[in-house]
Amino acid sequence: MSDIRGSAIDGADVRIRAAGDEDLNFMFELAPRLAEVADLSWHQAQDLIAFQHRYMRAAFARPKSETVTLIAEAADGAKLGYVHAEASTDSVTLEPCGYVTVLALTREAEGRGIADRLMTGVEDWAREMRFRLLGLDVFANNQRARAFYRRLGYQEDSLRLIKPLAQRETS
Repeated sequence: MSDIRGSAIDGADVRIRAAGDEDLNFMFELAPRLAEVADLSWHQAQDLIAFQHRYMRAAFARPKSETVTLIAEAADGAKLGYVHAEASTDSVTLEPCGYVTVLALTREAEGRGIADRLMTGVEDWAREMRFRLLGLDVFANNQRARAFYRRLGYQEDSLRLIKPLAQRETS
C-alpha cells in the first residue's frame, strides 16, 4: 500500500481524479481496512476480505458508462483513498438512482476531509446522471461512518438485522 507518512495532507493538497487500471491494486489493498471497520464478530476477517474482493470485482466489472471511480491522491502522488459508485435502481420507486458501493481511505488519510471530497465527486457524478437519489450501505457497527454520512445529509431508510445461530445438537 502507498505510504503517505511525511506527506502534507489536507483538503487543499489533495487531488481527486478518475481511477485507472493502474489503481486497481491500491483499491484491493484497502479491503482489509473495510473488513476491520465492519466489526462483525460472527464473521472471520478473511471472510470479510474475500467478500470485499468479490464485491469489488463485480462492481469494477460494470460498464464504465454506468460507474464512476475516483482516487484521492496527495501532492506527492501518494494514493489516499477511493470511492466507487454505479447506476442502480431504487427499491421503492424503481427509478434509476446512484449507489456508492465502496468508500475507503488509508488509515493516515482519515479525518482530513478527503472522504468529503470523494463523496462530493460522486454526488456531482450522480447529478450529471440526473439521479434524484444516491444511496449506500454501511456496516451497522461502523458508528464513525454512520456519523460521517449523517453529517453529509444521508438518512437511514432500512436496517438489516442478523442473528448468528448456534447449531442444535442432534441425538
